[in-house]
Amino acid sequence: MPDAFDAPVAPSAEETLESLRRDFVDDATEELNTFLSYLNEAEAGNRPVAEVLRDARRIAINMSGGANGFDLPLVAVAAQRLDDYVASLGEAGASRIGDLTSYAETLLDLLAGGADSEETPAQLMRRLPDKGGFDVADVVVRKVEVILAMSPGVARRVIERELQECGYRVTTVSNSFKALELVARTLPDLVIVSAIMPDLNGIDICLAMKAMPTTRNVGIAVITSLDRDDATLQLLPPTVPVIHKSSSFGDDLTQALQDQFLL
Repeated sequence: MPDAFDAPVAPSAEETLESLRRDFVDDATEELNTFLSYLNEAEAGNRPVAEVLRDARRIAINMSGGANGFDLPLVAVAAQRLDDYVASLGEAGASRIGDLTSYAETLLDLLAGGADSEETPAQLMRRLPDKGGFDVADVVVRKVEVILAMSPGVARRVIERELQECGYRVTTVSNSFKALELVARTLPDLVIVSAIMPDLNGIDICLAMKAMPTTRNVGIAVITSLDRDDATLQLLPPTVPVIHKSSSFGDDLTQALQDQFLL
């Protein structure tokens, strides 16, 4: 009769999680290597660029979610930035194959290094390729990182372009929880957040950032169409500038940038 003590021992929760984590890293590595081959084909004109861009977004979205689940913050930051980068390309995709290759190679390096990298998410964010998005010869791209937390739409595109024309590196985020997480990880130079957002609104994000020692010194401004005397805006800390979606938009944005010594 078999001894009960000879029965196989079930893996612990930690062992199961580590096994799943290795599977995620292996699968992501294989997918990125395949993606690099697709980029080479696209650069040679043998694969449609639009198809490669769709693959890039799918990979970025899946990798961002998986990396967060398996506590790989550097991979999550790079994947989030890749998703935002690809979303901004439009017809410029064919001219940005080199940048996409850089993102894929960076992600491969991060996956290979696991959690052993000494690089911080803030340092990583600042070395990843900037999305640019326009050709203006006299614009000097500065090492100033801005996170723009707004729902997609015309207003966000206008503000993003204004910031890019000042030479800033802009990452757009439409989810308020993801925005707060990204801010805490990467410590940008400035956060501009819409007052009205699903889940956490812009006022909540401002209050949370100012309450946390990690983020209290990160510059933040709120953009809104609310009246200046709206009760909601009275909840803001007095040091948080307000950018109004009105005829004063340009002046308000300039003042907010000056308040953070970014102009």
